[in-house]
Amino acid sequence: MKLNLRVGPVLVMSAAVSFAGCAAHTGGLVPSLTPAATQNQSSVTRPLEPVPVSPDAVPPNCKGQKSTQQYASDKEKLLSKGGNLCIPAFGGLGGSIAYPAVNPPVSISLISSTTNYNHKLPSLGSGSALFYLQIAFTTGTTFANNARAGGGLTGKAITAGSTYTAYAQAIILGFPVNFKPCYTVATKGKYGGVIGGVGTLLKGQAVPNNTSGIIEIYPGQNAPAKC
Repeated sequence: MKLNLRVGPVLVMSAAVSFAGCAAHTGGLVPSLTPAATQNQSSVTRPLEPVPVSPDAVPPNCKGQKSTQQYASDKEKLLSKGGNLCIPAFGGLGGSIAYPAVNPPVSISLISSTTNYNHKLPSLGSGSALFYLQIAFTTGTTFANNARAGGGLTGKAITAGSTYTAYAQAIILGFPVNFKPCYTVATKGKYGGVIGGVGTLLKGQAVPNNTSGIIEIYPGQNAPAKC
């Protein structure tokens, strides 16, 4: 079956470095992302300055996000010119993902968590994931080939100078499709360490209608390509 998703050589949901197809993972399907939330119609820019970390500083919530004891959710819109996508803050982690231009603009739903809270999320890497970001697209869209700079997942649980690996999986027509992971070295930011470059996973990707996916972050370098 031919899937309407371009797979290229060599991040978020991540869904990069461009995605490269791997054999489909045997993990469970990403659950439907339908929590009630207020849609954010503008891109969110949250600069992460390399300044000393306040012991009480945590990444702020996205505008309109909803939080539970297990996850945080939000609805946002990807803009035609590209921008910074707000990551729903949860468990002391949050921030933003810089994404390329999209055509057409599209609304998405996001769920962030620090655990496999419903026991249905795939295990894309080895060991325990630091962060899960589920993404569901309302309609199809195509990302431009230009990779944007800036943004990043941030929080005190991330150690500046340490290496982390980003994995991504998309669910297309009910089938899981894995992509080659990429690694990044965390830098220092206002709220703790910063894992940047995850949005490059979206570069050049054509997303079909009703596609969902997940981006997972794991400690350590488990990929040859840098985000």
